[in-house]
Amino acid sequence: MTAARLLTRWGAIEGFPPEVLGDRRGLALLFKNLATLRTDATLFAGASELEWRGPTDLFAPFAERMGDPRLVERCRKAVRIVQNRAP
Repeated sequence: MTAARLLTRWGAIEGFPPEVLGDRRGLALLFKNLATLRTDATLFAGASELEWRGPTDLFAPFAERMGDPRLVERCRKAVRIVQNRAP
């Protein structure tokens, strides 16, 4: 049965009978949650909050796990270049 037919027959996933989704009910609910657009999320006050200011302290361990520890210094160099261009 297609998703459209299931939704037409039983409505939202939460209303599906247990035998329809079986042990995949949890996954179905997870995917629904991931696909739901949120209107209550805190965003940002202005565009200046989105300005990249360089790598954070958490970036170095991430770069190490990704196999490129040099990435941290490359990011710092990029920040210096951008800051030197600023008026």
